[in-house]
Amino acid sequence: MSSKSDEWCFGLLSVFLLLGLLCGHTVEADDSGTTAQACNVSTSMALDLQKFSGIWWEIARQPTGSMFCTQINITVQNTTEDNVLIDSTYSNTITYPWVNQTMNATLTIANDTPAAGGYNFTFWNPPQYTPYAVWKVLDTDYDNYAFVCGYTNSTDNSTAFAMIIARNRTLSTTYLDSLESESSSRYDNFLNGSMTLITQDGTCEGNGADPSTALTAFYAIFALVIYALTK
Repeated sequence: MSSKSDEWCFGLLSVFLLLGLLCGHTVEADDSGTTAQACNVSTSMALDLQKFSGIWWEIARQPTGSMFCTQINITVQNTTEDNVLIDSTYSNTITYPWVNQTMNATLTIANDTPAAGGYNFTFWNPPQYTPYAVWKVLDTDYDNYAFVCGYTNSTDNSTAFAMIIARNRTLSTTYLDSLESESSSRYDNFLNGSMTLITQDGTCEGNGADPSTALTAFYAIFALVIYALTK
């Protein structure tokens, strides 16, 4: 009798453990029961192109990249094809973050129309093009933030990326935390509290003279000193 009781208790314990594992497997769901959606099955929202145009700043990304001080300038043209121009200005040198490079892309986007497959395009990053990637705008309020994701292979989640961009170059910690929390609860690849923050502080503009200009000024001063000493 005791043996049967032990077996029954062990079986009940096993059920509880199994339920615990199942509950633990649903941690991606938020309080409303909605599971974070992967980028490859998400739809790029219907964009009001004129509202979305203008300057954006990259605030946070996942996974880690090598670009800093990234500015995204979106221009909408009055054409049917190739109607959106994207100029991304960035630095990939920590030592000199104000020394910028720019890469460009041209693509066709239908106004106020969702795009289930996103937009597949490449950047011209002299002297060559970047690999083609699918980009999707998941959500934006146009005035403050936008959530963007993408991938180079729709069947390989390791190629996916996520970005938070904003109209302001720097955000308060509280506001950034709220954006990370919201994006991670709704979309995969956004990691609440652990996305890589992009350098967007005064160092992006600090020491702001172009290096060639600085050298020119140095040689001019040096020449004046030599002249004064030999006069």
